[in-house]
Amino acid sequence: MKYLLVFIVFVAYTFVAETLAQKVVADNQGNIRLSETSETSIRTIQNEINMLVERRDDPKTDIGDRLSLQARIDDLAEQRAAMFSGMIPKVEVVPKKEYDALQAEVVRLQQVEVQHMEEHIDEDDYQRGDEYNPSYGSTVARIKERDFLICGVYDNAPGFSERNGHYADEDVWKGFDVDICRAFAVALLGDKSKIKFKIVNGRTRFDRLIDGTVDIISATTTWTYTRDVIHGIEFLPTTFYDGQGFIVRKTLGAKSAKDLARAVVCFNIETTAEQNVKDFFELYGMEFTPAPVYPDEDIVELYLDGNCDMYGVDRSALAGDRSQFPEPEKHVILPEIISKEPLGPAVRYGDQLWSDITRWTVYTLFIAEELSITSKNIDMFKENIDPKIQRFMGERDGEEFPHLGAKLGLAGDWTYQIVKQIGNYKELYDKYLGTETPLNLKRGYNKLYTDGGLLYAPPLR
Repeated sequence: MKYLLVFIVFVAYTFVAETLAQKVVADNQGNIRLSETSETSIRTIQNEINMLVERRDDPKTDIGDRLSLQARIDDLAEQRAAMFSGMIPKVEVVPKKEYDALQAEVVRLQQVEVQHMEEHIDEDDYQRGDEYNPSYGSTVARIKERDFLICGVYDNAPGFSERNGHYADEDVWKGFDVDICRAFAVALLGDKSKIKFKIVNGRTRFDRLIDGTVDIISATTTWTYTRDVIHGIEFLPTTFYDGQGFIVRKTLGAKSAKDLARAVVCFNIETTAEQNVKDFFELYGMEFTPAPVYPDEDIVELYLDGNCDMYGVDRSALAGDRSQFPEPEKHVILPEIISKEPLGPAVRYGDQLWSDITRWTVYTLFIAEELSITSKNIDMFKENIDPKIQRFMGERDGEEFPHLGAKLGLAGDWTYQIVKQIGNYKELYDKYLGTETPLNLKRGYNKLYTDGGLLYAPPLR
């Protein structure tokens, strides 16, 4: 409802403002004359501008598309201005009283807009980071000054990030993505507890990262060209290689997604799932009925309530969802993997120090597993004579071999503390995603390169 109100106010405000923006002159009777042209080309341009403005200000339009739309609007406005300047306008007389009334309406609509924004700024749990100031300095400096990290996560991604989940032995936030974020806090601040989690969704995660509300996002986010190049974010090493699939009820008797022509398919908008579903059905020439799910809606609930025959998300998410179904045995994940979904954390583009720290934090998790160093046995490696392990443990110090943390402004034992407090990659995977968990996910591509997987870290030297 609030978005509808904002849209109505915006349209009314735009119409009145554009009316008053036309060239006006006063005649000798105290009336106001508005210049007007009847040229078809100008009306066509104005109609296109109005359409593009509506799309630009739609809350569902992502930031990259908004920038492209604004560029096109600016071009069209220049064309319109050039046409106006080369034409002799016809003149229409408008009573001064009517003109004054329009001016008053503009002022009123401005006040309504301001009041509405003030009333609803926190309604979606959204606010610009209090400390955010582009001229302040680096993300690292801001985190150190406040003495805690702010991480953007989902609150309903079983195995990856859950609030008040099934892990009552520790604190309320649990999951693979959650602990990876805690590793960043350890690297920079030395303490996994120096962190706060802020809930994001598919629509808000990038905006909140860019405007400084969160320092980093760890929310099963797919690395794509558009997100990397247009959105102004920088992806860190992939922490989970996934692919999109479909889940259906066993009663449908489907053995493959290709058996489901004309099915009603749910998918989350403003995620890679939306395009993947469309691409799949187009590829095989199959008709389907789209059932888009908005960020404030629960796709699982809609599916279980019978609003769609199937839904498509990352297969890891499907496994997590099914584990929490009332009757999981009545649902099947179909065999097709219809996309590549490299998932991982991301930071705001342009802050090299912070991206380096977070990137090598992820690599530390991989390297620890490669060296067979775990949270339980790490102290046994302090006296190990292997130079690689000495560097990892921060034991090689001095002029010839300064500890690696110094190069990033970190403590000498930052890698030690990450593993000691968080664990290595295998420990995190087994704890939250592995075959002994409700998700029951085999590692597959998420093995080290030495085991035939895709996890590969550059050397820590």
